[in-house]
Amino acid sequence: PGTYTSYDDSWNFAKLRDNFSLEIVTRSQREVEFDMVGIDTPFANAFRRILIADVPTMAVEEVFIHNNTSVMQDEVLAHRIGLLPINVDPRLFEMKKKGDQATEQNTLQ
Repeated sequence: PGTYTSYDDSWNFAKLRDNFSLEIVTRSQREVEFDMVGIDTPFANAFRRILIADVPTMAVEEVFIHNNTSVMQDEVLAHRIGLLPINVDPRLFEMKKKGDQATEQNTLQ
């Protein structure tokens, strides 16, 4: 803010209300695609982060590597596996507690 003297980037709710529109492009049971028109990038990014935080997700917590013959270190390989998206409904699983045995309800194989 304040970088360009001829540009007014002060917050104005009335201006946002008049210029902002949300256009739904596609919608299905699992996803929705939409365009936000007339909104500044920081607000669009904040909205994106809020939506991502509300999406239920699963993550890889432990990786057991038996025989790594690649040039990649075990820790780097495990980290990259943890970054892979898992296309599964997390509501179908139970949280594995410390000391529990691995079952079909708390583990992906």
